[in-house]
Amino acid sequence: MRGSLTGTFVTFAVALAAAAPMTVAAPSHSSPQAIKVAHDQDFRGFVNAKNGEATIRVLCAGPSNTGHPLARQTVRVARIIDPISRKDGLTGAAAASIGAWMIWPTKTAPPPPAYVATFTSYRAMLIPTSITVPCGGSGQMLFLPAPGSRTVKAATVGLSFDNVGS
Repeated sequence: MRGSLTGTFVTFAVALAAAAPMTVAAPSHSSPQAIKVAHDQDFRGFVNAKNGEATIRVLCAGPSNTGHPLARQTVRVARIIDPISRKDGLTGAAAASIGAWMIWPTKTAPPPPAYVATFTSYRAMLIPTSITVPCGGSGQMLFLPAPGSRTVKAATVGLSFDNVGS
């Protein structure tokens, strides 16, 4: 029964995508037919299934200013046709992968970006719980095509950090 339900969901998703004015590739967790990242592709980034103002849930102990993302949060890249947002990206003339990096402002010297994932195909991946992020405030997830070229454009998703520990 589970296979039948999955097949029905996939059929529905394909029909919905075909009817939409913009096509977004479905996430590919284990599909052997995943769409590979290549040059001159428009794409969109997602954090926890949101393309705009996403929330990263963070576990912070006591009065700490930093903590770690909770488990089961995702970052995803999807190939798109007809980009409609300034936040969409373009792989440019040479890219074969897209790196996801988290950044946030601080009052002192900014910390180095936190590496999250590298995508060689369009799909979702888990945000590592080992990275250190702020307990509150805002930031951005940058989706940076690599290798770079003059025509590359990063995709961005605005973030807010939500401390669930205190």
